[in-house]
Amino acid sequence: MNLSVADLTAFMEVVRSGSISRAAQHLGITQPSVSKAMRRLEDEVGVQLLERGLHGARLTADGEMFLEAARRFELQRFDLTRAASELRARHAGLLRLGITSPAADNTAVIAAAEMVRKRPGLRLRLRVGKSDALDTAVDDGEIDLAVVPSYKGQSLQSTQLQLGEDHIRVVVRQGHPLTKKPVVSLNDLTPYAWVMAPPRSAARRHFFAIFERNGVPMPRVAVETEYTSEAAMGILTSTDLLSIVPDSVVRSWLGRATPLSIPELAVSRTLVLLSRPGARWSPLMTEFRELVSSYWPKGHSSNE
Repeated sequence: MNLSVADLTAFMEVVRSGSISRAAQHLGITQPSVSKAMRRLEDEVGVQLLERGLHGARLTADGEMFLEAARRFELQRFDLTRAASELRARHAGLLRLGITSPAADNTAVIAAAEMVRKRPGLRLRLRVGKSDALDTAVDDGEIDLAVVPSYKGQSLQSTQLQLGEDHIRVVVRQGHPLTKKPVVSLNDLTPYAWVMAPPRSAARRHFFAIFERNGVPMPRVAVETEYTSEAAMGILTSTDLLSIVPDSVVRSWLGRATPLSIPELAVSRTLVLLSRPGARWSPLMTEFRELVSSYWPKGHSSNE
């Protein structure tokens, strides 16, 4: 069997994007070229891999089986390419890193910046996303590592190295009406709207579950933001909105924002470094792991 790497790449992109036309756009080639690649691949394999329709392309049962093998091949090919690159230049290479917040005080950002300073030949590819999406990207081999928060009961596919604990607080502007109450209950939050992450966020799902368990009205989200940014905090401190904010962010906004003491919403989360199970660790990956772990008292492995 003589499979073309280009045809396999086109096949993987059709599966990822859900249609031949979108795959052609992403690959920068024509739609007929992608269609021909799919026909060549199916002729070589000897079975139909995709069902084409008006609404895109989807895998057949045989295609599902072939996809797993194609993914393994793609990961092995990437590992070989990277290993060859690192043999040519030990201080160069590519590190693909996922983070949930691009804030300058993010320990992953600090560690990445230190690596760039130490290795002028390093190419760093950053992806900002939610923890679940980054977990999938690591497991699929699209990125090498990711630093994400993990909540109690949250299931992650990737191998995890625990870095440390972080805390989330309910925060309001300085002088907010709730800061004048000696005790704040969940029901006291009902009149106020929230600044919160989109529905797919693990943090949002975790907090909504707390409200549901306690039988109080679910939070009304007025502003959705992918992460706790300067813009989001600026809106919070100029309105009566509420938000859930990591301790590290709260500290930098003291004097303008105030955390509320609500026992039911005192949430701890674990910051973890994600890697693909069974992945070959490059020197760059190993160096990043050592750097980011050094910012926490002690890291230990989980889900090995």
